[in-house]
Amino acid sequence: MTPSRADPALPVEDERTGNGRSEVESGALIAAAAGALAGLLAAVIVFGGRAVGLAGENSVGGLSAQIAGLIGLPVFGWSYVRFTRHSPRWRRRARIRRILDTIGLSLTGAAMAGLLISSVYAVFHLAFRELLLDPFAAALFVTLTVAASTFALFLLAAEITTTRLASLLGLFLAAGVFSSMLTAADPRWWQANFSALGMGGATSAYAFNLTILLAGLVMTTLADYLTLDLRSRRSAAGSDLRGVPLVRIIIIIVGVALIGVGLVPVDVSFIVHNTFATSAVVGFVALIVLVPLVLKDLPRSFVVTTTVFVLAIGGAVLLWYPIGYYNLTALELVAVLIVFAWFVLFVRNASVVDPASDAAVPLAQAASVAAVGAGAREAASPHPLPDEGKGGRAAGWVALGGLVGMVGFAIGRLGRR
Repeated sequence: MTPSRADPALPVEDERTGNGRSEVESGALIAAAAGALAGLLAAVIVFGGRAVGLAGENSVGGLSAQIAGLIGLPVFGWSYVRFTRHSPRWRRRARIRRILDTIGLSLTGAAMAGLLISSVYAVFHLAFRELLLDPFAAALFVTLTVAASTFALFLLAAEITTTRLASLLGLFLAAGVFSSMLTAADPRWWQANFSALGMGGATSAYAFNLTILLAGLVMTTLADYLTLDLRSRRSAAGSDLRGVPLVRIIIIIVGVALIGVGLVPVDVSFIVHNTFATSAVVGFVALIVLVPLVLKDLPRSFVVTTTVFVLAIGGAVLLWYPIGYYNLTALELVAVLIVFAWFVLFVRNASVVDPASDAAVPLAQAASVAAVGAGAREAASPHPLPDEGKGGRAAGWVALGGLVGMVGFAIGRLGRR
């Protein structure tokens, strides 16, 4: 029997088909052309007919990163608002949250582009030492780099979804941290810990702290995206929703903790910095442990994978202490890679939409669908989402209290050392 379109388990067709998709592609090409023009003009003015290097001061990489970030900021914001404002995700959020999301995501996208470009050119600089590009070649490289970056940012913002937001977060963190490593003022930072990258007044330190701060802001936005997906999926399947607010609260705690880590470097306040850092660690551990327990309809393969990730984290800790195979920085690097790899897998398994084109949303969440082509299609949920109830909210507050208690215990232990 052919399923009815009123079935809440079925996804709504992607709004961005036909003319809508053409509008996105056309907008991306226009944005790329604007970025190319800005890059060309900047290269002509800044380089002034001089030969320049790939990285460093007044270089191709440095100018490309700056122009890509400056142009990418308004391009990302405009594209995000233009193609998201009709979605249920947008309509269900308060205006202040929409503004904060737009600002935070735009800053993250623009910063990611700049950091990634800077890192790539720094690597090429190490490969082609002492290479100088003539003015024509330098301007061409800047023009093409900014155009490609602007094109990618426009498409990413227009088609932002839970899975792509998680991928943006991971890529942004990788670009920011790697860029800080390459340009760190202290070449022996790795002998201390990751927080050493944020110490001092060097540009690399500011880049590292800004990366962590924006990553925390994206985490708070991702919490709402993921919560909507979880509610839709579990409501359509008739599952218990009480665990969803617990997951949301933990993700927000991690996001706020990361914001604190970026705002207060370790050389500004050791106690405050470690308080936020410990909160983030405890939050991630709680998330990994609790997700398979409170969200029981996730795929069995994901539950097995989570167990493997937990064992991997335990093994990484043992290699640090008591075995002493590597230092604290290596442990932090391995743990961050494991945790964020698990988080991306969690988002992909929890999302109700297809990762390849997940602009669709379930009927259980949609109030309406925009007109497509010649006709207008509307889909409304026959049943509103059930309220999670006081039990879900109580569980969230209990989890918050437990996390605060664990953080306090950890700080107390640090103070006695």
